[in-house]
Formats: sequence, structure tokens, C-alpha cells
Amino acid sequence: MLTQLEDLWNYAQSISNDDGPNPEPPEFKEINRETIQKTVEQIDAKLAGNEKASSKSKAKLHYIKQNFEKNLEKYQEQEAILGERKSYSKTDTDATFMRMKEDHMQNGQLKPGYNAQISTENQIIVNYTLHQNPTDTKTLKPHLENLKETYGEEVFQEMEDITADAGYRSEENYDYLQEQGLTPYVKYNTFDKERGKNYQKKHKPFSKENLHYNQEEDYYVCPMGQKMHKTHQSRRTTEAGYIQHLSHYGTTNCEGCPLRGQCFKAQGNRTIERNHNLERHKEKIRELLTSETGL
Repeated sequence: MLTQLEDLWNYAQSISNDDGPNPEPPEFKEINRETIQKTVEQIDAKLAGNEKASSKSKAKLHYIKQNFEKNLEKYQEQEAILGERKSYSKTDTDATFMRMKEDHMQNGQLKPGYNAQISTENQIIVNYTLHQNPTDTKTLKPHLENLKETYGEEVFQEMEDITADAGYRSEENYDYLQEQGLTPYVKYNTFDKERGKNYQKKHKPFSKENLHYNQEEDYYVCPMGQKMHKTHQSRRTTEAGYIQHLSHYGTTNCEGCPLRGQCFKAQGNRTIERNHNLERHKEKIRELLTSETGL
């Protein structure tokens, strides 16, 4: 809708017979009834009686007059139903299209559904929640908050450990579990791979995960012994809206290094990006999962 309206407005200005300056273009970033009406009036004034105006452009303008305001109401209703989701079912507007594990067609079909979460204590179901989001990482916090609301703060505070698979891992969830005082037996995505022999052979000693880090002076050491000092920090926002803080490190001279071809392939000097908060969580979880209780 926005593109069609903007294209027609630009076309109307390009064939205008007026000698004066063109009017200021409407704000097309966010469409509303006022924008449509004002733009249509300006386009109509430019096309009316203009011999250069094509019949196609007049037909487009007629269609916009007849349908855009009507469609705008429909789109606004749909956006209200959609909320923060990317899809919804027309037959059940609370349901979201998700890829189901049990797919008899074996082609990853999207079907309307809900993401059901269940928590247990000694194999007894103690809580369940239904979610419109197909991603498990986004369900952990609301699920536990629901448990807290159901049983009360005192009962929730008695919880000590939580076990969940890697589908629930995220820096945001690890932070949340730490804030709640819960010991997280929750795998991160590469935990099993790291314990495999092939992974160790493939990634040592050039992988950034295996570079020596001096925490006191905040620098890494490359395989040839060159210090990689911090160059800058940055922030990244996840799809869930969580802000991650990243530190960037780099060498000063990789030219002529005999290990360069094995260490990295890019031009210039080697740089790495590290999320220290996430690495701290992963180190703790690595210790937990390899402990007697974790195993």
C-alpha cells in the first residue's frame, strides 16, 4: 500500500504542469487515513486535465480512492490481532503458524498451533502454559512467572534447580535464572559438540574459544603469543529485544605470521568478538553439567 501510494505521488509530480516548486512529499513511513486523503488530493490535482497523465495512472488513482481507506481499517484490525507475532490463523486468530515435529507429509508444513510448556517435579506435572510464540527461548520466563503467580512467591523461592534442554538457552534466560536464584542445568547449543573428539581436534588451538584470556588486564593472546587488546565495545539487540554487550579485540601485526593461514583467512589483522556475560554463564553451566549431579 505504501509503495503504490508513494510511486503514484512521485509520478504525479514528474508530469506536473505547475511551474512552481513541488509540494512537500507526505510522510510515507507510517500510513494513516489523513496521509491517504492528503496524498490522493495532491495526486488528483496533478493528474486532472493533464494530457501527460496515462490512463494506467488514473486507473490506479481510482482504485486507491475506492479501496485504500477501506483496506487500511482491515489492515489495522489484522495488526491488532497479530501483535508481536509474525503470523496467525484466520480460523483461530489466537493460534500461530508453527512447524510441527509430527508432520506426516515430511516437508516441514506450517500449521496453526500453540506452544505448550509443561514443568514437572519428580515426574508430577506442577504447571503448564500455552504460548503463541513457537520459540522455546521466549517461553521460559513467562512460564516460570506463571508458576510463581500460581503457587506464590514463598513456594517459588524454595525452588533450587531447574533442568531444561538446549532449546531454552539464551543469555537473557541465563540472566533471569540467576536473578531468581535458580541453579541452571540448561545446556547451551554447542555443549555436546565441545565434548566430542572431532570438535576438539577441529577447533584447537586457533578457535577464539581456546585463546588464552587475561581477565585482569582484559586481553587475549593469539597462538603466536601476540596480545589482542580491546579495540571497542558494541551492543546488539536480539529478536526478543534483549540487549547484548560485546567486546572486540584485535592484533596489531599479523603480517608474515607462519600460522596466519591456519589462524584466520580474512585480510588485515585478526579480530575477535566476545560476549563476556554469556561466556561466564557457559563456563558455569559447563561445570554444572559435568559434575556428578549434572551427569
